[in-house]
Formats: sequence, C-alpha cells, structure tokens
Amino acid sequence: MPVECTLCHQRPAVLKRPKTSQAACKECFFQAVETEVHQTIVTHGLFTRGDVVAIGASGGKDSTVLAYLMKTLNERHDYGLDLFLLSIDEGITGYRDDSLETVRRNERQYGIPLKILSYQDLYGWTMDRIVATIGRRNNCTFCGVFRRQLWIVERPCWELTRS
Repeated sequence: MPVECTLCHQRPAVLKRPKTSQAACKECFFQAVETEVHQTIVTHGLFTRGDVVAIGASGGKDSTVLAYLMKTLNERHDYGLDLFLLSIDEGITGYRDDSLETVRRNERQYGIPLKILSYQDLYGWTMDRIVATIGRRNNCTFCGVFRRQLWIVERPCWELTRS
C-alpha cells in the first residue's frame, strides 16, 4: 500500500524530504520548495526591486531548476527583478555543445534572455587552443583563472541584458 502524502493527505507520496522527513507527493514537494526559497529570499533581503540578476546557467539540472524557480517566484511574488541567464563557452570542442543547447532551450522555455560569454571573445583564446599550445599539463589553471577574471573583463552585468 502506498504511503500517503503527509502534507495534503490526498495523493500518494513519491519521496521523503531529507530536510523534514515528510513523505510528500510531487505537487506538495514543489510547493514546499518554492515556499522555502521565497521565505529565504524575503527573510534575508536577497534582492531589491529593479535588481539585475544573472543566473549562472550550465545546462545542468541545478541551474535549470534555479532558472525555473527564479522565473516563477519573480512573477508570483512580483520581486521586480530583471533576470537573465549567463553561460560560459570555454571553447572545448564537444564539451559544452549539448549543455549550451539546453541553456538555449531554457531561454525559450522560460522567456529569460541568455548571454553566452566565450573565452575566445573575451581573451582571444579557447581552451582547445591553450591545450594545443601548452599541452595537457596545467591547462586547468588557465580555465580557472579565466573564469575568475570574467567579472573584471566583461562589462558590468547590467549591460549584459542590453547587448
């Protein structure tokens, strides 16, 4: 016999929440997570109306869920945020192709503008070219340094949505 959702007492539970140990159905789980994220945003004053918020978008499940949550909560609670997706193309053949396509799909699906920054455009180098030049040893250092320097090299975030 299936376990009943301890929140709505109407549908079968599909998971047990690690945070609360509650057995929850899909609908109640989504509602609980959305409520908790909203409460965190409000309690800690994370945003101010008119803020431009970049959502780091890798194309993976975490950033896709974050994009969905921010879009949903921004509309539901009228935060007044200017959201955009921000993704990085390191220039590694075959590495980012599928994930960038997922991010492009997220842009269309959620109606959130997308800005893709590439190492080629910002630094004049791709990771493929770096590896071809220096070999495989220590190439991760370049990628790490490039990522950390993006905020210095690129225009301020408020300009990203307008370019």
